[in-house]
Amino acid sequence: MAQVMNPLAIPPALVQDTFDLVVDEHVVSFYPGVNTNTYGASAPYLGPTLVLQQGDTARIRVHNELAQLTSMHWHGMRVPGWADGGPPREVLPGETWFVEFPVNNPAATFWYHPHPDGLTAEQAHQGVAGAIVVRDSIEAALDLPRTYGVDDLPVVIQDRRFAPNGNFVFGPYGDSVLVNGTPHAYVECPAQVLRLRLLNGSNARVYQLGFDDDRIFHVIAGDGGLLSAPVPTDRLPLSNGERAEVLLDLTGMEGDSLLLMSYGSELPTTVPGGNNPIWESSVLNGADFAVLRIRVTAPTADPVTTIPATLTTVTPHDEADAVRTRVKELAGTGMVGMGMFTINGLMFDPAVVNDTVLLGSTEVWEIVNNSNMAHPMHLHGGSFFVLDRDGAPPDPWEQGPKDVVLVDAGATVRIIMRFEDLTDGWPFMYHCHNLMHEDNMMMLQYIVVDQSTALPAAPEPGRAGLFPVPTAGEVHYVCPFPVRELRITDAAGRIVHTDGDLPDRGTLHVPLPPGSYVVDFSDGLRRCTAGLLVQ
Repeated sequence: MAQVMNPLAIPPALVQDTFDLVVDEHVVSFYPGVNTNTYGASAPYLGPTLVLQQGDTARIRVHNELAQLTSMHWHGMRVPGWADGGPPREVLPGETWFVEFPVNNPAATFWYHPHPDGLTAEQAHQGVAGAIVVRDSIEAALDLPRTYGVDDLPVVIQDRRFAPNGNFVFGPYGDSVLVNGTPHAYVECPAQVLRLRLLNGSNARVYQLGFDDDRIFHVIAGDGGLLSAPVPTDRLPLSNGERAEVLLDLTGMEGDSLLLMSYGSELPTTVPGGNNPIWESSVLNGADFAVLRIRVTAPTADPVTTIPATLTTVTPHDEADAVRTRVKELAGTGMVGMGMFTINGLMFDPAVVNDTVLLGSTEVWEIVNNSNMAHPMHLHGGSFFVLDRDGAPPDPWEQGPKDVVLVDAGATVRIIMRFEDLTDGWPFMYHCHNLMHEDNMMMLQYIVVDQSTALPAAPEPGRAGLFPVPTAGEVHYVCPFPVRELRITDAAGRIVHTDGDLPDRGTLHVPLPPGSYVVDFSDGLRRCTAGLLVQ
């Protein structure tokens, strides 16, 4: 029996001085006669598309009308730490968080979603998320589709599983595909060049996107901005949190239709969404399935009918400018329920700053995946460039600015990033964007400090700071109080160094072997900790 097709929901695009996002509970009928409890952001499910202009100031009020705390992260946006919306920025029930920040990003597709510690996956799974479109003068000068909802469409892809009572079943995988919250979705598009802003909003599933006739489409942008030129391809992998803008030429196809597909049969067994029998099962795992049907209608009065030859000048950071390389080793074992994973043997501790970075510095981060599962790694605080995968250049569509990179099991990926925004007491996160892994503490945090001051400003109560991290033996510290007792323990919990009667800031000379350590500061009444990495 053929499935009943539903018209694709297009979230409203808002262009205004101040945005209000009300996070609250709703009931939605995704299927006739079946009610599902959801959360939304100023909508019953998902939220409006926020349209920003580079150089302007974004002003947003987040109203929390849930019974639990929340937050809101502006994924991919270059913002200072206090505006980032990571786990430390809690918006309690009944509270409103007003945030404003300069729009420093180039034209691209970003998104917003909650980021409270331990609740991110649940709240995003219930529907709190939405797209952000940034425009700039370079993109505006190109002959690209940009009539929102006509030839320029947001396509938020999620998988969900429904219980017999109609509610979502929380977990890594679903067996139903929603696009912009629409099951079995179709959209009518004009017979001309179409722009799709693709976003993987799923908890864990990776999509291998293409069309049912294997036609060529062109990738024009990744997570953080335009590519130098359109990249032709017939397949595009999209991991959790990743975005891509693609052009699809429908010229001459009036009256025809085609399917956007995900080819799960082509995914390795190490990638969530591939066919791996030891992980939680889903009928979609390892399967090829339809995502969105496109029905082609008459062209508009002023159609875009060509794919541009070039887009913009993309200048990756020069590896010669990098002041250090940080190695991030991913470890753990995937199993039913998705398993537990670590970064450099550590799991998230909100009281521990794991890395200190100098403002304006450029660094290489080498991500080594020694686990048995692929991980989409995300850095807050801006965009990076992929240097190489196992020593080979990245695929052409990965050669623009990014903020999520999929690192397969056994692979090593090197990225390079310039750190241009201070944290000012509110750390940035880096974590796996498989939301099941993130909420299981596969997340660490870093701070960006002003190199002109050498030491970070006094941290908020209960926290200490170390600089630089990693270190080769000498490290500066700052603590909220004079230190009566200092204790350093290794990854096994063994005490490897003690000291005492120290001022609230100073320098430690600790010739320790390479590894991860925890520095514990105490004045007899109060205690705080900081992470230390020795290389």
